[in-house]
Amino acid sequence: MLTLPFKLRKLLIGVLALLAFGTAPGASAQVWRSAGLTGGDVRALAVDPRNPKVVYLGSTDGHLFISGDAGESWKLRGLIGKNSNAVVTALIVDSRHSSQIYASTWTREAAGEGGGVFTSLDGGASWRESSLGSHAVRALAQAASDPNTIVAGALDGVFVSHDRGQNWNRTTPEGDPELRNFDSLAIDPENAKVIYAGTFHLPWKTEDGGRHWSPIHDGMIDDSDVLSLAIDITDSQRVFASACSGIYRSNAAGASWEKIEGIPYSSRRTLVIRQDPARASLLYAGTTEGLWKSDDAGGTWKRISPRGWVINALVLEPTGEFPAGLADSNRSSRLLLGTEQQGIVVSDDGGTTFHAANEGFYHRRVLSVAVDAQDARHIAAVLANAPEPVVVSDDGGATWAPMKKGLGTERIVSIFALRGGWWATVASGGLFHYDEEHQAWLRTGVFWPMPAPPNSSGNADSKRQTVRPVVNDLYASEVGWFAATEQGLFCSRDEGRTWSSLRFSASELPVQSVRASRDGEALRIVSSGGMVFSDDGGRSWSWHDLPLESGGALQLEWSEQSTLFAEARTGLYISRDGATTWNKAGAGLPSARVEELLLSPGLWLVSIQSAGESGGLYASSDEGLSWSRVKSPGADDRAPTSAEFPVLAAGGTPERIFAGSASDGLYVLELDRALNADAGRTARSQMVDGGGH
Repeated sequence: MLTLPFKLRKLLIGVLALLAFGTAPGASAQVWRSAGLTGGDVRALAVDPRNPKVVYLGSTDGHLFISGDAGESWKLRGLIGKNSNAVVTALIVDSRHSSQIYASTWTREAAGEGGGVFTSLDGGASWRESSLGSHAVRALAQAASDPNTIVAGALDGVFVSHDRGQNWNRTTPEGDPELRNFDSLAIDPENAKVIYAGTFHLPWKTEDGGRHWSPIHDGMIDDSDVLSLAIDITDSQRVFASACSGIYRSNAAGASWEKIEGIPYSSRRTLVIRQDPARASLLYAGTTEGLWKSDDAGGTWKRISPRGWVINALVLEPTGEFPAGLADSNRSSRLLLGTEQQGIVVSDDGGTTFHAANEGFYHRRVLSVAVDAQDARHIAAVLANAPEPVVVSDDGGATWAPMKKGLGTERIVSIFALRGGWWATVASGGLFHYDEEHQAWLRTGVFWPMPAPPNSSGNADSKRQTVRPVVNDLYASEVGWFAATEQGLFCSRDEGRTWSSLRFSASELPVQSVRASRDGEALRIVSSGGMVFSDDGGRSWSWHDLPLESGGALQLEWSEQSTLFAEARTGLYISRDGATTWNKAGAGLPSARVEELLLSPGLWLVSIQSAGESGGLYASSDEGLSWSRVKSPGADDRAPTSAEFPVLAAGGTPERIFAGSASDGLYVLELDRALNADAGRTARSQMVDGGGH
């Protein structure tokens, strides 16, 4: 959690609340704009067969994007269904009605796996869930010869609809030990009753619309996970199957298979295989180690992309009429690759060259953001799904540069702007400091544990070793820095160069959170679900507990007065008497994990982490007695739809803040200067109930 000065927090609260209400007077003065950082993870792609310039993109968290220029730029269309944890496994644009789109999803919840099939009649603006709402659907296909027929492959069987997804019938025996875990589908283009289906363990086929199924794995390596199926556009008897064991081809409608040589086993999983409609002998295979190409129907292969690309989706767009006299061997379609981390990558020359096409596709997960207190244009960000996980901007977010040199394989968890520059906590433990002169990260900070107890002779052990603890939280007071770590609480008096343990218990318990007064005398920490306080710089400590139903404290916030706030697994708890008594926050705030808490007199703001509809921002103008859900920013060209902003940072001018969302990337929020003076008061007066629970 980022630590902001109290006055800045106060302004930030007012600004965010003001921006939350689209109907508020003066709302037009707010501006959301992306701070760059385009791209993200792509899971599904589909091209409109009646208008190839229209392309749809499905994300790993249930969102749909649309492109009107053949995939060069994108616009967020919205959420498919209501679950932002859903992976969009397949998209289909109806072959007769372009405004009708089908989408399948898969979710993994604590109670098990689920998902479903959804239908949109308005180009993805709104969605209707089908009767497969409780099924984890990983594959979806429409019959070319009978567009009314839609087939869904789920973890618990194959389902068929003969009325464009309105009603579904199971075609595989329920609970069958083999006919389950379906991952891919293909329908014979001339006969809708002939269906090929790939499972986590080999392929199957039906010739009567699903009444009878037969295994078709002669020639395949046993236990092959069939990830993709494709029927040759010139010969329906020829079928291609991509699997974890390689690529297979059948010239007998699946009766027997031969493994196609050429793609090394080191590429592991071939996630998708596609045939170029402009040139039948041209095949592309998207793998977990790049894109491969064959010019001779699979006889030989070569990798045509960087090895590090993971290709999840691949579509080929027609390029229009070919010039007269162009040899068939030179014809190829436009390639759109849906990747992990890289976003959308495009090639117009058969894979000779590629370029990124992520304009408008902002789908990074922001883990941490820090702004230089001396220069608000200097910003650093940590991202979860990006080829460069740590980036820095010197122009306020207009452009970004990688900031990974010196880290090696280390993974940054959080980044801080402290005196002396950028500081970062890493997953393996310890701290890194960014050396501006050498433009590289350097491991820094020597952590000394508590002195070892005397040995049998009465002397302390002289072999005491330094430690490299995992740092969970950093807090800087005016006289010292404090680190909450998995091996206890540490303090530095020399701006992070050396750290000494501050023991608060008989053993070195892990510390999740630390806050301190300006003079460093009053300390408030969270350890093992309990709260531990000191008012004398760590020389003595007292333990405090939340009510049992809280599940234990996770983080503490403190106004440096008598009011304390404990973020817990089941909600927000408040003490107004220095931790003597605790009460759960008032009506309207869900009983769910608190992700972020920001405080100012007269207005408190809480971000709730929840897989359901209760997640988002909640505000209270009566010191926590009652709460209202803050309306999320509207879905337009500039603003994200997510109501969850787990990362907030501000610096320099108060008109400008950075908001890192859970899935929509990093945004710059700008306000008209004239609104700032009354931001907090105006925001409170415009608080509305946006569907709170």
